[in-house]
This record gives sequence, C-alpha cells and structure tokens, in this order.
Amino acid sequence: MPRTELSFCFFVILLAAAFVHADEKIKAKWNMRDHIDRADVSVFVHRGAGDLAPENALPSLVFTWGLQGSDGVPEVDIRTTKDGVLAMFHDGNFRRILPDAPEELRNKRLEDLTWDEARKLDIGAFRGDKFKGQKIVSLAEVCEALRDDPRRKVLIDVKSVDFDQLARETEGLRDRVILATGRYQDVVAWKKVAPDSETLFWMGLGAGEETVGPIVEQLKKDQFAGVDRMQIHVHFNEDGSTRPSEKFLAETLDYIHENYPAVEVQLMPWDLHAAETVDHYKRLADLGAAGFGTDRPDICFEAMKQYYEEAEK
Repeated sequence: MPRTELSFCFFVILLAAAFVHADEKIKAKWNMRDHIDRADVSVFVHRGAGDLAPENALPSLVFTWGLQGSDGVPEVDIRTTKDGVLAMFHDGNFRRILPDAPEELRNKRLEDLTWDEARKLDIGAFRGDKFKGQKIVSLAEVCEALRDDPRRKVLIDVKSVDFDQLARETEGLRDRVILATGRYQDVVAWKKVAPDSETLFWMGLGAGEETVGPIVEQLKKDQFAGVDRMQIHVHFNEDGSTRPSEKFLAETLDYIHENYPAVEVQLMPWDLHAAETVDHYKRLADLGAAGFGTDRPDICFEAMKQYYEEAEK
C-alpha cells in the first residue's frame, strides 16, 4: 500500500478514536444504584416545592411531603420578624413576591415587619390566581405540621436567626430538622446548640471548581466535621458540559464517598427551571450523586424511576 494511503488510513483511525473518546462520558466509580435503594434517595426540594408552587408556603411543604410517599424533603428559608417571630421567607425584600404592592412595602424586609403585619401578606398570588391567599408561615406552624406525620422532615436554610432560639423552638423535633447553610461557621454554631440535628452545607450556585475547589479542600482539612450532608449546585452549559466540570465532580464525589462515607453528597441542577429534564438528573447520578436538590421534584422523581429501572434491564 502506498505511503499516502497508509497515512490516510492512520488519520481515519485516529479520527474515529477521537469521536469514540468524545462520546465517552465521565462517570464516578461510586454509583447510588449500588448503595442506595431508590425509595431512599434523598430529594430536597428548593424553597418548599420548587417551581411547582409558591415558595415557603405551608401548602407547598405539604405538597412536597406527599410526593412519592413522603420521600420529598421541602426546604424553607428562615428569618426573624421585628418582634422576634421565626418565619419563612427567602428574599431580602418583598419586591419580587409582592409586585403590585406599594413601593414602600416592596422595599421592606421581613425583619422590618411585626409577625402580625407579615402574616397578612399574600405570598401566593405572584405565582397565579390558583395560589392567591397563601401566607407566610411561622416556624411554630412548620413544627406543628411536622408533628402531624413522623415521616416528615424539613430543611431550614438560615437567613437571619438566633440559633439558641431555633434550637428551643424545635425541641423534640430536631432529629427531623436539617439546618442548611453556605457558611461553615453556621454548621459549627448549630452543632454546638443542637448536636441531635443534621446539617447540610451547600456551595457553588453554578460556580466552577476555581470557587468550589477551595471550599472542598477546606472541608477536607476540617475532616468534614459537623457536616452530615453536602450539596453542590451544578450549572449545565449549552454544549452539555457542566460547571464545576464533570471531571472535578466525579473525582470529588469519589473521594468523599471513599474517605467520608457518612457524608451524603447531593448535586443540584442550578437555575435550569423549565429547561430541566430527566437526563440532567441521570447525568448527575452518573457523576456520583447520593441525593439531589431540585426545583422540579416531579422530574427528579421520574428520573430516578427511569435510572434504576435501566439498571435492571
């Protein structure tokens, strides 16, 4: 065979190998299907019910608790009213939730209102007429709802709260209260006053490994002390790649599973909302996720159903 034909054949082989390599997906060594029953996969639902109902409202929590036989864990955001009541609200002001309110009110924080003032606000109407009339919920009301069903748990993301007060008001329920924070000092402080409660340390918000990597390295140095669960928010780029990268996620999660098996590592598709698909969750499962944060619990549960069924074929 002439040299030119040999060279061309060699080029074709290299090109084919490159395409095969490009189609290969990075996967973690650890996979949830080998270690966790499908019914036990943690699904933590952002701001109560994600995109499916008004955030931080009690009907949203009840909705999530009812998903898949109470497998869903709703997240709420906790702040303190002007007169010291612990209540659930995410934003730093009311501009997004009360678009038609007077400008003065829209610029206020929950911390600027008394509980009597805050509880009168309609926080459901911004999501549509069918949600009109839903109100801000207090921690006391959340605790009462927890007592209604021993299977229920709640994830509490702290915004402005005194931990001693939070511990007092969750007395007898702290084994079903998980404190969520992006500040490690909060993890340490909460464990001091409530060692019987779990913690979730979240990070990323779609940032790359240049941001997430140093946080993980510090957690390694601290031997993940006080961290029961960890959640990385993952952004999906238009070309299907992720931020942090798939390689970083797979290697990081494998390291934690191997060296700190008691720490549950969750991944969350970040800021996708209506663009979320079952494939996003399957991809994160392949990268070593042991659980998920989600804005679309309906899609997440369907993804896990398919993911586990595929392994059985």
